[in-house]
Amino acid sequence: MLSTNPNLPKAEAGDARMTRIKIEYNWALLAAMLLGACSSTDPIRYYMLSADAAPQANSASTLVLGVGPVTIPEYLDRSELVFQSAPNRFEIPSQHRWAGSLREDVQRVFGSNLADQLRTTNVHYHPWDRRLQCEIAVSLSIVRFHSVTGEDAILEANWQIDRKGEKSENGADVSTESTLQGRLLKSVPLDGDGYEAVLTAQSRLLADAAEDLAGKIRSMK
Repeated sequence: MLSTNPNLPKAEAGDARMTRIKIEYNWALLAAMLLGACSSTDPIRYYMLSADAAPQANSASTLVLGVGPVTIPEYLDRSELVFQSAPNRFEIPSQHRWAGSLREDVQRVFGSNLADQLRTTNVHYHPWDRRLQCEIAVSLSIVRFHSVTGEDAILEANWQIDRKGEKSENGADVSTESTLQGRLLKSVPLDGDGYEAVLTAQSRLLADAAEDLAGKIRSMK
């Protein structure tokens, strides 16, 4: 680095200072350009899960369906996608993120699939108005929901179905309540490489889970 010498004439000392300032400026400019180049080559990408189909407006059922709460484990409660690369190792790519809350996305997609299975458009998501009486309320506590590199996407969850209804006893309508609980474990093979294949498989898992639980709900009637 250049330095000024007290024995130099003032004009030469001034030139030396200007040269040093120019060098420092050029280094700072180069660093900024390199940082900008790195940012432009690695853009952040955002993803959402998708439902099989939205409930049709002409659905025949008048069922009032409540979906939630849905809970997710701590390792998934982040903005980045998570996948398993080895039996005891997980990867969290910083450039690939959920477009919103994963928990809310799972609740929305699962609920839309479940409503379609039950042929109702009258679906409400947790937390709903306490004054609202849902005939069926389905909650999910997710244990695992990720993909394994080159293999499958996995969904493991505990579920609960609460059903409220009425039956006639001695000529009077009596309110009834019943609860069904269980556990599901499902996997879907990854159809190809890349994050799109991961999202497709995870969306398929939620559709399959909704189909299973719709069957459980029908058995309660």
